[in-house]
Amino acid sequence: MISILAAAALAGGATDAPAGAQAEPGVSMPVWESETSYRDINFVPRGWRLFDKAEGDLDGDGRTDSVLIIQENDPAKMRRNLDGFGMDFYDANPRIVLVILQDYPGQYRLVAKGNAIIPDHDRPTISDPYEDMRIEGGSLHLHIAFFANAGSWSMSNRQFQFRWDGKAMALIGFEYTHVRRNTGEMRQTSVNYLTGKRNDASGNIEDDAANWVWSDVPKGTQTTLSTIGNGFEFEG
Repeated sequence: MISILAAAALAGGATDAPAGAQAEPGVSMPVWESETSYRDINFVPRGWRLFDKAEGDLDGDGRTDSVLIIQENDPAKMRRNLDGFGMDFYDANPRIVLVILQDYPGQYRLVAKGNAIIPDHDRPTISDPYEDMRIEGGSLHLHIAFFANAGSWSMSNRQFQFRWDGKAMALIGFEYTHVRRNTGEMRQTSVNYLTGKRNDASGNIEDDAANWVWSDVPKGTQTTLSTIGNGFEFEG
């Protein structure tokens, strides 16, 4: 058992746990971003809950690393739809993506955080934006989608691929599809940030072939999990 510092800097909240408190077995305690823990679950602060988790080797050292999606657990943001249109109940609490590396057995370290990439489920007429995530081939794959049963004809899918580069979770791949359901108009984007190439297409879902156009990704900038912002606003 190791000592960890209690704090709420992770999510901007408050905690009454004293600094230097000892973690009791089976008790989740919040930690500073720069601190380590003997369990990955200890990175879930008070007032939040574990929403989803993926495991795999992200830094190539043969140890199992973790990616956690945590969600605020504020009852006031668990909303009932009184208008009667859309779903009866939806959870508008925000979610954060945490990347945790296992430096050696029993020693975990928080290395990256995505505060906004998963948009909030803040309307009863849209589906939950979060689809799934996985760790595969040393990379984190994260999938979000937009679909509304009222108020918008648009639907879209975004798939992000991140890789740990020793300093940050760098975006190395991006796939985007956007469709207007009333007209069939479609846009697609595929970006490979390792080769610096992107491929964009526009057309109609009734067309057999899309009009793909190759271009170069602008140099000098690097997108990471921590800097990407709202996932619905990102188009590569």
